[in-house]
Amino acid sequence: MNYSPDRLLIRFRDNTPPQKCAQIHRLANAKVIRDIKELAVQVVETDPFQINTCLQCYSHCDEVEYVEREAIVQKRLVPNDPLFPYQWGVMKVVATRAWNITRGSTKVPIAILDTGIDMTHPDLQAKIILTANFSNSSPLQDLDGHGTHVAGIAAAVTRNGMGVAGLAINPTLMNIKVLDDDGTGTLSSVVQGIVYAADNGAKVINMSLGTTAFSATLHNAVKYAQSKGVLMAAAAGNDGLNQQNYPAAFAQCISVAAVDLNDTKAIFSNFGASWVDVAAPGVDILSTMPTYPNRTGPQNYGYLSGTSMATPLVSGLAALLLSLNQNPKVVRQTIESTTVSIIGTGVLYQYGRINAYNALLNLPR
Repeated sequence: MNYSPDRLLIRFRDNTPPQKCAQIHRLANAKVIRDIKELAVQVVETDPFQINTCLQCYSHCDEVEYVEREAIVQKRLVPNDPLFPYQWGVMKVVATRAWNITRGSTKVPIAILDTGIDMTHPDLQAKIILTANFSNSSPLQDLDGHGTHVAGIAAAVTRNGMGVAGLAINPTLMNIKVLDDDGTGTLSSVVQGIVYAADNGAKVINMSLGTTAFSATLHNAVKYAQSKGVLMAAAAGNDGLNQQNYPAAFAQCISVAAVDLNDTKAIFSNFGASWVDVAAPGVDILSTMPTYPNRTGPQNYGYLSGTSMATPLVSGLAALLLSLNQNPKVVRQTIESTTVSIIGTGVLYQYGRINAYNALLNLPR
C-alpha cells in the first residue's frame, strides 16, 4: 500500500474555530496546501521524517474528527499487444441491438476521472464539454494514454466513418484529469475531481483507478456525488486477488471486474462477491489512443487490458439507461439485475456480466 510521504488529510469537527484549526496545524508543524471545502477536509504537508509524529499530534486533538494518510491512487491497466481485429467487448454486451432502443443523450455527461483525454482526437474532440486538472502534472492533455483509451470505450463518436464506436454513442464527456502523467496520483486529487464533476452536472463518473487504502475522505466524496444524483462506476483492480480496492469497494459505486472473450474472469482481475458487483469485457479492448506519442505506447487506436477497460463499458451503459430514466438508483438496479449469469456469478462477483440489450429492455419507464 503506497502513501504520500509528506501529506495527511484532516477533517475538524463542525464548529471548530478557524483560529483553533490554525493553532493545531502549527503544533503539528504542518502547512495546509489544499482545502476541499465541500467535504470540510484539508490536505496538509509536513516533513517526511516527521509524518508519524504529525499524524499522532492530530490524532490526540479532540477537535479533529479524523486524520488519515494521503494514499497514492493508480490507474487500473494491464497493457499488452493487440489480439483481436474488432471491438469484441461491445459485441459481447449486445450493444448493436441496444442501440435500436436508444443511442443515448447529450444531456447525460460522463466524467472521466483519469490521466486526461486527448482533446484533439477526431473520435473524441466533439464530445468534450468541460475540462479540469486536479493532478500534479501541469499539461491538461493526456500524456499517458490511459484516460483517452477509457474515454473512447465509454463514448467515442459513433458512425462518423472512422475509428471505434463508444458504447454510449451520444453522451458528452468531461475531461477531469486527476492522475499525473505517469498514471499515478494523490487521493486528494481524485476527491477534488469527484466533487467538481458532481457540482458541474456529471450524471456518470468513471473511475478506472484505485487504491487498497481505505479513506474516509474518499468515502465522503462518493457519498457527496451520490447525494447529487451521480451514478459512479469504479475498477475493481488488477491484482488477481480478493482484495478490496477503493473507491470500487464503497457501496455507492458499481464495482467492476474484467472478463475475457469466453466470459471467464481475466487472470489479473480482482474478485469477491462481497464487494465486486458486476463483470464486463476487459481483455484486449480496442479504443482510442492519443494522436501523439504517449507513455502507454499506441497512437490513434490500440488494444489494452484491465479492469480499467471494463469499467467504462458499465459507465457507457449507465449513460444509455439514464437517457430514458433519470433515476440513478433505478438505473443501477437495472444494470445489476439484467446481467448474464456466468461462471463465478455469486462467488467472484455478486452479479454476472453486463448485457446492454437486456438492461434497456427491462428498464422501467
